[in-house]
Amino acid sequence: MKKLVVAIALLVGSVTFAQDRVITFSELPKAGQQFITKYFGAKQVSLVTLDDDYLSKDYELVLTNGTKIEFAGNGEWKEVDGKRNAIPTGFIPKNILSYVKKSFPNTEIVKIERERLGYSVELTNGLDLDFNSKGDFLRVDD
Repeated sequence: MKKLVVAIALLVGSVTFAQDRVITFSELPKAGQQFITKYFGAKQVSLVTLDDDYLSKDYELVLTNGTKIEFAGNGEWKEVDGKRNAIPTGFIPKNILSYVKKSFPNTEIVKIERERLGYSVELTNGLDLDFNSKGDFLRVDD
């Protein structure tokens, strides 16, 4: 029993000391590198950090224009935040793009987050929209 308590304490202690560290673009998983190159251009990368908490890895990338992109450990995008500036839309599900274009024709997407059960999208007019995992509109989120 004592050994189990000590092992748990060591695990909790080591997770507590995990921290972000700056890495190079080439250390980002290939899927993340390809995503950035295709939609933003690798020359626009300002900073890449790795958050390794021993249980999972996440990557955060900041572009020279302030756009922030988060990736899961496998390099798939989790969030793209243009910081109130329009973001590229080539990677956004077609259903979401169609809905936004039809329902809010004078707006652009400034942020998208892939969540466990769908997507959350922020528009230039400040509205937040929720979509299911298939990209079907669910509601306007306050």
